[in-house]
Amino acid sequence: MKIVIIGGGPAGYVAAIRASQMGGEVTLIEKENVGGTCVNRGCIPTKAILKSVHPLLEREKIEQLGVNFSDLNYDINKIRSHSNKAVIMSRQGIEYLLKKNNVTVVKGEAVEAQGKSIILKTTENKEEKVNFDKLIIALGSVVSKIPKIEFDTNKVITSDYALLLKEIPKRLLIIGGGAVGLEFGIIYKALGSSVTIVEMMEQILPGEDSESVEILNKSLIKSGINVITSCKVENLEVDSSKNEIKLSLNKEGSLTEEIFDVVLVAAGRKPNVIESILNPLNVEYSVKGIVVNDYMQTSNPDVFAIGDINGKSMLAHTAYKEAIIASCKIFDKETKPINYDLMPRCVYSLPEFASVGKTKGEKSFVFPYSANGRARAHAIKEGMIKIFTEDNYITGCTIVGENATELIASAEIAIKEKIDIKKLTDITFPHPTFSEVFGEVCEVAIGLPLHI
Repeated sequence: MKIVIIGGGPAGYVAAIRASQMGGEVTLIEKENVGGTCVNRGCIPTKAILKSVHPLLEREKIEQLGVNFSDLNYDINKIRSHSNKAVIMSRQGIEYLLKKNNVTVVKGEAVEAQGKSIILKTTENKEEKVNFDKLIIALGSVVSKIPKIEFDTNKVITSDYALLLKEIPKRLLIIGGGAVGLEFGIIYKALGSSVTIVEMMEQILPGEDSESVEILNKSLIKSGINVITSCKVENLEVDSSKNEIKLSLNKEGSLTEEIFDVVLVAAGRKPNVIESILNPLNVEYSVKGIVVNDYMQTSNPDVFAIGDINGKSMLAHTAYKEAIIASCKIFDKETKPINYDLMPRCVYSLPEFASVGKTKGEKSFVFPYSANGRARAHAIKEGMIKIFTEDNYITGCTIVGENATELIASAEIAIKEKIDIKKLTDITFPHPTFSEVFGEVCEVAIGLPLHI
């Protein structure tokens, strides 16, 4: 069976490997580098830089532990080199896996569909035709635009260019208080920028538990980041003569004029819909993405859509799962639909923030990090775990604090497997670890707390 996959990001390359493992003759079309936005411009490079700059932000806390950082500084070139190395290693790893699994990788841009063929332009600007029996579309997403704001690569930028700035801006405005905006805010604050984050909604991380978000919000403000919610950008003007940007900010009807050196727009992403590919294939789609069933199948039974392009959950780990489901469906292998409520949502802020499931329920229970032995050993006072329950089962969880993005998997397992909270209290967590907060909050939920 000839399987063609358009897009080599987290969805595309995983689908290519799995489809090949199942016996398919797989061709992967990618116009740039495999790994997509996640590996090349998003998840991997930002996490590498965050690791580099954390000591700059935690200086005060570390000095409380008896370590003197009187001459603490950084080398931006080495930080970028570390980030680039992480990207290259990840990309090369994917390239190796594709080759090992006999996937044919074609460098080029898919431009249209004709019957059961994809027409693409190669990197040499030549036109080629690739035939398929089954097609998997993994075109990913593009940055959402804001009316009246024009992007460039220097002054008004998107997250795609946020790691490429030649100089650290003195005054940086970030439009959008989601995961991307918060992470870049932390990076540039650590590197010396005066950072302001504006969010149109009432809180940063809209839709997440407000009590948990407030802990993170206070931490950001304490670090020196200016966070403004319920705020919109009304007007933006680049003054080339002064090399600055004038903005009009509308905070609940009150207008203020502000000046910045760089504006980073982090207001989300939208599916990368290419009509010249979808229309000839009779694939149903909208501005929200390609319409798929539970098995990633489109209105054309020979065409599948996975990852950001279907708009269901724009997360790399969701893309991995959708890729496996689509591959199994193509080869009539048993597979289960995704429960999108159980896709963990992670923010690599300081402190970290993570959630899973429905963060609203009949009851909720909290255990603070300040009551955890490992946290006290690390001089950590802020943070908490909060679970939401119904009928003695966890239905959702939010964690804000050290290692939150690692700990959230415990809650996901408990929800997915429907483990009674009383049974969860039977689990012995190693001491002293941050993982104990999960066991402790379960004890709170059954009315038998030990350490609070």
